[in-house]
Amino acid sequence: MNFKDVIAADIDNVFFNSNEFAEEITIDGTKTNIVMDSDLLKELQLSNGGEGLANSELLFHVKKNDLKFSPFVGHDILFNEKLYYINNIQYDEGLYTIAIGVARS
Repeated sequence: MNFKDVIAADIDNVFFNSNEFAEEITIDGTKTNIVMDSDLLKELQLSNGGEGLANSELLFHVKKNDLKFSPFVGHDILFNEKLYYINNIQYDEGLYTIAIGVARS
């Protein structure tokens, strides 16, 4: 097993384990394990003056393979039956970090 394999196993078995860090929510009608990260949201809002993240209410990590769509900035999503829009997204090693805000009316 190489280092990448160990990291991948930790992501599945620890980080996205609902008995450890993850929680099960519904995204667009599909139950999905995510990891909420309010600390990172605050850090990002402060580090860039809030630009692009000022209207974000939630930030979470989700495995790419757990989503049934390809997310993009401006995309509307139902997060636990509440309408939000994606206002920031990052992708790294099979994981999305997504910041969402209340949908525009």
